[in-house]
Amino acid sequence: MEQEKRISFSWEKNSYLGYVEKEYENAYLVVVSDPSPDMEEKYTNRMVISKKDCRATD
Repeated sequence: MEQEKRISFSWEKNSYLGYVEKEYENAYLVVVSDPSPDMEEKYTNRMVISKKDCRATD
């Protein structure tokens, strides 16, 4: 079983953590660990984030 790839990213001037559900050529489908209420309502905890906006975490 493959280990989840954990990342951090910024969205609307806030930082978030999450894990990669699916990898695309230039982006990740990320499941956000602690979403904002707005993010939860609009995106249901899952967002596509550009790879250049993500940073790997341990």
